[in-house]
Amino acid sequence: MAPRKRWTTLGCMSCLLVSGSVHAQQPGVQTAAVSEQDGRRVSIERRVEQAFRIEPVVQRFRGRRGEVIPFSFQVTSTGKTMQIDVSPIQLRQEETGIILHDEHSPPMEGVKFTTPTRFTLNAGETVELKGKVTIPLVKTNYISFGLLVRDEGTVNDPSAEEFAGDQTQASVRYVTQYVLRVDVETGVSDLSSVERLELQEAQVVSHEGMPYVRAYVKNPTNFALECRIRAELTPADSGNLPRSRSANPVSLFMPSRANVEDKDKYLIRMMPNARLRLEAPLEMSLVDGQYDLNLQVSNGRRTMLEQTFPQTLLVDAFRALDTRIANLGPGVTLEPAQIELGRVEGTQRMLTIEISNNSEDDQQIHLVPRDHLGDPMSRLMLSKSKFDLAAGRSKTIRALLRGISKTSSQWGTLDVIRRNLNSPNDVESATSLPLELVHQQRPVLNVESGPLQWANLAGGNAFVMEITNQGEGYAPIQGELLLGRDDGSRPHRLLDGFGRWLAPGQKRELQFHVPADLEAGKYQVRLSVRSRENVAVEEQVVVLDLTEDMLVGTGSVADQSAELSHVVPAGATVR
Repeated sequence: MAPRKRWTTLGCMSCLLVSGSVHAQQPGVQTAAVSEQDGRRVSIERRVEQAFRIEPVVQRFRGRRGEVIPFSFQVTSTGKTMQIDVSPIQLRQEETGIILHDEHSPPMEGVKFTTPTRFTLNAGETVELKGKVTIPLVKTNYISFGLLVRDEGTVNDPSAEEFAGDQTQASVRYVTQYVLRVDVETGVSDLSSVERLELQEAQVVSHEGMPYVRAYVKNPTNFALECRIRAELTPADSGNLPRSRSANPVSLFMPSRANVEDKDKYLIRMMPNARLRLEAPLEMSLVDGQYDLNLQVSNGRRTMLEQTFPQTLLVDAFRALDTRIANLGPGVTLEPAQIELGRVEGTQRMLTIEISNNSEDDQQIHLVPRDHLGDPMSRLMLSKSKFDLAAGRSKTIRALLRGISKTSSQWGTLDVIRRNLNSPNDVESATSLPLELVHQQRPVLNVESGPLQWANLAGGNAFVMEITNQGEGYAPIQGELLLGRDDGSRPHRLLDGFGRWLAPGQKRELQFHVPADLEAGKYQVRLSVRSRENVAVEEQVVVLDLTEDMLVGTGSVADQSAELSHVVPAGATVR
C-alpha cells in the first residue's frame, strides 16, 4: 500500500479563525452536504475572523533623540485560549504606502518589552502588552518601531476516520497576527536624511480622463522619515511670469491614503529603503506643448529638495478635462464647465462660477445665458455679467435661479465672450457652455445607442458606439468598457463620455481606445453606458476573437468598422 501523505498549509493572515454555521435550504438548491438524519439538504458556510484583537494598532508619540518612551497595547481574546508570541521586527513599505512586516531583515534595535514575550491568552481575557522604545541618535524627524504579535494558529485537520487508506489529505493552519507600530516624531529640523531622498521620476498621466501627477520617490537611508511633497506644473516658456500666475501647486499623497479626509493625508511617512508612488489630481486647463513639472520636498515651511522634470503634454490625452474646466483662451478658464440649477431633488438653486486669468494680459468677460432658441434666460440671475479681470486674478460669480416658472425645465447655453483689454474692440473668443434650469421636474431621458463596432482610428484601435439624445434636456453620458482575457489577468478598463452632457438631438461617438500593445486572441467585452442618476443606456457582454488583421487593419474608419455581431466567430456569444 502506498504511503499516506499529509500536507499542512500555513494560512498566515491578519486576524484569521475558521468557524462554521449550518442552515437548511429549499429543495432543488445546490448544497454542500446532506443530513443523515432526515435527508434535508444543508449548506455549510465558513467564515474567517480574528482569534484576538489588539487596540490600538498604532501609537504615536513626540520625543527627543536618546529619550526612552513607554508603550502599551491591549490584547483581547475573542473566545479561545491560545499561546501568544511577541517580537520586534523591521518594517517594509510597499509602493502604495502600505506598511508590512519585513521578514528578511533583522529587527530594529531600541525595543525592550517589560511584559513576557510569550504568554497564554485565556478565553475572554484581556492582557496588557508593555514595553519601551529608545529613540536613536540619528538626524531624522520620524522613527517607526515595528512589533509582531501572533498566535500558534489553529490546524484544520481531518479526523482519524476521514484519514484512511492511501488518500492524500491536506490541512490548513490559520494564524492571527498583528503588525503594530510605535511612531515617534523627534522634532529634528536638521534633516540630512530628507536631503538624501531620490526624486526618481515624475510625470503627468491620464487617470480616468483627467491629468494626474504621478511621482516615484526613494528613501535610500536606513531610517524612517516624514516630509511633504508638492508638485507644480508650469509651461516651459513661463520663466518671465510671476509664480502666482504660472504655477498651480498640488500636494502629493500615497495611494494608501487617497480616501483620508484630514490634513495628514498629505504627510509622507517613508520606511527605510522604501520606494513610494505619490499621486495627486491636477485640475488645471492645458494646451498642447512643453511643460516643467517641479517637485518640492519640504519639512514644515522649509524646502529641503527640489527637482524639475520636463513634460510634453497633448490635450487629447485628457478627454475628461473639458467636462470640469472650460478653456476660454490661453490662460483663461471657467469652472464648472457644465452648469445646472434647479428646484428639484439633486439640484441647487445657487452655485458659484469661478473665472481665472493666468494670462499676461487683462481681460474683459461677458456672460450671456440663452435658451436653445437663442432667447435670454430671464430666470437665471448672475451677480455680475460683464467685468474686467486683471492678469493673475480670479473672480467668483454667483448664479441664482430666481422666481417661479410654469415651465418644467429649460436648456440652453451660457455664452462667454472674452476680449483682451489691449484691444477691447475685438472679440478674442466666444465659448458656449451647457446650461440647464430645472423648474418643476427633469425632462425624461431618451438616449438611443447604435451597434458596438470595432474601428481602426487615426489615434489607434478602438471599440466605438454612436449615442443619440432623443430627449428634451441634456443627458450626461458615462461609458465604461472592460476588455479581459480568460486567464485570470486584470481586464483593461476603458472609459469615454466622462459625464459630458449631450444636447437634445445631438449625436456623439464613444471611443474606447484599446492599448497599443494589445495581443490577438479571445476576449470578453463588457460594456456599460449610463446617464443621469446611473440610468443604464446600454449594457452588453460580447465574447469575440480579436485577430491580427483587426489589430493591424488599414484604411478609413468607414472601411474598417464592423458590427461586432458580424466579426464574432462561430460559437461565440453576443448578449
